[in-house]
Amino acid sequence: MKRSVALACISLLGAALMLAKAIKESKVHVEPFTVVGIAARTSNAREATGSGAIGAMWTRLQTEGFLSRIPHRTDDHVIAVYYDYENGKDGEYGYLLGARVSSANSIPAGMIAKKVESGTYAMFTEEGGPPAQMTVNLWKHIWSLEKPGELERAYKTDYEVHYPNARVDVCVGLAR
Repeated sequence: MKRSVALACISLLGAALMLAKAIKESKVHVEPFTVVGIAARTSNAREATGSGAIGAMWTRLQTEGFLSRIPHRTDDHVIAVYYDYENGKDGEYGYLLGARVSSANSIPAGMIAKKVESGTYAMFTEEGGPPAQMTVNLWKHIWSLEKPGELERAYKTDYEVHYPNARVDVCVGLAR
């Protein structure tokens, strides 16, 4: 019994170390850019119930292919922007799912444009897994850094970049 508990602990520790190795962290300066897409208001508490807006928006992305209707796209990445935070990670926020654009002219019906603010961002990257799971892993890692005060977020705009090659970057604006 003790041996199986020890093996389970070693296995969990190994998985945690693999996760820590898989997540890359860096600081980057970001110039402002604009994203056009569909938007909703949500919260982490609502998302945790399974009836949140984010999953439904990703389903729309896959079924409706609305990114193809966005003019002036700069690349083939999917961008998610978090904005208008009410109370940090615990309150409501805006969530926009779309694409980076060179111009916000001719926004399709049912979509909005949002500017990602200039500033210093902490960028967290994971590669090689299912995109939805990598995104969850990255946010859990970010939240774990906030608790002990290792990460001071600005809560103005944060964003995710989803690449076609199974890579996700989560960029969170820093307070300083």
